[in-house]
Order: sequence, then structure tokens, then C-alpha cells
Amino acid sequence: MTEVQRYEVVSKKPGFEIRQYAPHVLVTKSTSGSLSAAGSNAFRYLASYIGGENATRQQIAMTAPVLQHKQPSGYEVAFVMPDHMEDAPAPLREGMQVKKVEGALMAAKRFSGLASDELFERKAKKLLEELKSAGYEPVGEVSYARYNGPWTPAPLRRNEVLVALRA
Repeated sequence: MTEVQRYEVVSKKPGFEIRQYAPHVLVTKSTSGSLSAAGSNAFRYLASYIGGENATRQQIAMTAPVLQHKQPSGYEVAFVMPDHMEDAPAPLREGMQVKKVEGALMAAKRFSGLASDELFERKAKKLLEELKSAGYEPVGEVSYARYNGPWTPAPLRRNEVLVALRA
């Protein structure tokens, strides 16, 4: 079974959850293109990394979710490293980074379906509206999270939009 990034549900609100995420490590690759194109392109690099194409030639278990963060010229795509991994080996390929992330208070909106650019954008807009109505202040950009592989039927896929909140 695939390890899922660790978090604690702080509260459930109509349409979203407030979660406290534990500190974690990401391996990232930035690439241009749409959400789906960038995700596909970067995924190959990241999969090679966890397959052993890293400084220690270590194979690393796949975890969920795969995260995407919008950038001016595309997206940063990230694999969350397994929870026990406090330090990840350096990537061998150019344009990849290891990032340590402090824990964060996040709002999360969960949904199913084929994770298209349009669906993620629509859910992100709805989450921001719901947060404003509930009196929460988002910090930074919305992130997109995919939990399932392409072989999972669309109605069974777990997707989320996430945004940090002011504590």
C-alpha cells in the first residue's frame, strides 16, 4: 500500500477540512506547460529519482500525493518523500531539488474525477470562496494534489486542492 503524506484533521467545515501537516521532504522538478502536461513531463524525472537515479543510488518508495504548484512559466511538480526520510539523496539530474518543508496549517478540498486543468482551477476557486466565507485567510498559492495513478478509474480518483492558512 502506498504511504500517504502525514497530516492531522484539525476541523471539518462545509466543503473543506483544516489540516495540520507534519514537516516533510519533497523532491521537485519545475517544468513548463499546462497542469497535465507539466505533471506528465516532470513525473518521468521524479520517477527516475525514486527508482535510484540519485546520489546514493537509493530506491525510494512511491508515496501520495504528487503535488503541483503553479509558477510563472509552468508548474513545480513534487514527490513527497516517505515519512521516515529526513534527508533525501541529492538528485543527479539538473533542474531537480530536495526541499525540507516545515509543518503547515492547510485547507484542503477533496474531490474525485479526471484531474484536468479546468477541474482543478474550478475547485481551487471554490475553496478560496469557501475560506473567505468562513473567515479564514489563505496564504500563498493553491497547490494541486493527485493521489492515484492513471490506471485508477476517474470516479475513484482522489484529488485535492490545498492552500496554506494564516495560523
